[in-house]
Amino acid sequence: MAESLVTIATFNEPTEAHILKGRLEAEGILCFLGDEHIIGAYPLYAMAVGGIKLKVTENDVDEAKTILRRIWQGNTLFDYDTLDEMAPPEPEPAAAEAVLCPRCGSDQTKEKPYFLQAFFGPKYECRSCLHRWKP
Repeated sequence: MAESLVTIATFNEPTEAHILKGRLEAEGILCFLGDEHIIGAYPLYAMAVGGIKLKVTENDVDEAKTILRRIWQGNTLFDYDTLDEMAPPEPEPAAAEAVLCPRCGSDQTKEKPYFLQAFFGPKYECRSCLHRWKP
């Protein structure tokens, strides 16, 4: 026998509804949004249709309400200390090779940004002798 859906929350903003729907789905709760498309297309109809309805199955009502209550109270019991353990290690950035000045041989150079750099390539300036060049 098919389970019936129960509305546990209503929203005027589609973004908030999708965020909380995603959180419930991450907790393993099957949920649906009702009237999301009409409010997305006609936001002023939100009050007329009763908002976007977050619906869950009858068996998951209590658990879903508990999760939403914790979120709205600001107590999600999310362990921020494990974020570093879950993320893949970041690769070490490659060391940039120093560009040497063709006039004095100094490595104290900097790239000079300019408007058409994407088309014509970089320009450099030596901080020692103030020579400017294009490679």
